[in-house]
Amino acid sequence: MTDIIIHCAVALLFPPLLLGVIGKTKAAFAGRIGAPYFQPYYDLLKLFRKGSVFSETTTWVFRAGPVVTLSATLITVLLIPLGRHAAPLSFSGDLVSVCLPFRAVTLLHYIAALDTGSSFEGMGAAREVTFSCLAEPTLFSP
Repeated sequence: MTDIIIHCAVALLFPPLLLGVIGKTKAAFAGRIGAPYFQPYYDLLKLFRKGSVFSETTTWVFRAGPVVTLSATLITVLLIPLGRHAAPLSFSGDLVSVCLPFRAVTLLHYIAALDTGSSFEGMGAAREVTFSCLAEPTLFSP
């Protein structure tokens, strides 16, 4: 059980540090100093302190988007091995199982965008569906 907790903690805590390293490296190549390595952590703390603002036309579908996204990310993290350790959830066919939660999240984002009732969100969702239809079949082609 502790292995699963450590696995999830590593997978959730290190990506912001990687973003900080990437930003610092880009700045160094551009001849600038750049933001501190821990800037993504500061930004996340700032965002967590903010409140949520929802339109009156949205339903529970719009509010479920972030919850389902975090859940799918955690499930996918459990399917990916880190370092020398095996994945906490591993079985045959897990490549498809890594892709399907994110596909479900993408579908929920389209539905949530349409749930807002804005024509701009509908156009954006249609554009994203078009790009998905063009890009995602390459994942499963032989």
